[in-house]
Amino acid sequence: MNNDIHDEIWVGTLLDGDARWVVARTTDLVAEAQKRHQMAPVATAALGRLMTGALLLASSLKGEEGITIRLLGDGPLGGAVAVGNAQGEVRGYVHEPLLDLPLNKAGKLDVGRAVGRGEFAVSKSLENGENYTSTVPMVSGEIAEDLVHYLLNSEQVPSAALLGVLVEKDYHVAGAAGLLIQLLPGALEESIGKIEQQIQSLSQGISKIAAECVSIEEIVQKLLGDLPYHVLEKRTARFQCSCSKEKVGTTLISLGREGFKEILEDKKAELICHFCNEHYYFNEEELIALYEQAD
Repeated sequence: MNNDIHDEIWVGTLLDGDARWVVARTTDLVAEAQKRHQMAPVATAALGRLMTGALLLASSLKGEEGITIRLLGDGPLGGAVAVGNAQGEVRGYVHEPLLDLPLNKAGKLDVGRAVGRGEFAVSKSLENGENYTSTVPMVSGEIAEDLVHYLLNSEQVPSAALLGVLVEKDYHVAGAAGLLIQLLPGALEESIGKIEQQIQSLSQGISKIAAECVSIEEIVQKLLGDLPYHVLEKRTARFQCSCSKEKVGTTLISLGREGFKEILEDKKAELICHFCNEHYYFNEEELIALYEQAD
């Protein structure tokens, strides 16, 4: 991993406006998630791809809007969740972080087998207060293909996507990145062919490209090649959870006095955030204060 660059999301247009593209460099935030959840490589790859995918989708949102992707698969990973927003913040978790699987036939981390088959659910939270969820069947469990399938079937947007996480044998996250290209209305058939040709011509996987490039500009250049492109926006990306001791306390209050009694008997409590694995401790005095606020 190159320590001179940080995670970023670049957004732009391709081929005289025939397509919109997003590239996200997510090496640091995937490493942060791996560290927080103490994940094995295949779980790291799955969650890293999912969080990167969430950031790619959230790049079209604005203000406080956000997106949640849920992998509801039948594989041994037990499912995964990633939440991203328009500010480039993302968090997530997998149900079985310690899952270890043999490499697949291609010698790569077997994310598809870990995830299994099931449903790919995307929920959007918009500034106008609207919330809606769209669910499609998984295509492969490899996540990038499932993301493309979702965009085509739920939003009627023909797209191409690459998602990759390179995890070394010592569990070190060496590179993570994502690419999303979406055709815009009126795109020429010729443009579609050029995009397909460029993606097929890549001699390395996107995770390897992320690990070897010294800047996100170089990542973009390698991924888009000779396709004429414009950069419209740049934003930082980071692992960021929205939890706090106050919010966890509110959750305890919501249990009501009846549900609170057992916790109070222990005279202390420890609650752990699913998304960031942060531990919150409450002593007896704090628990009594919360109990007084419960209905």
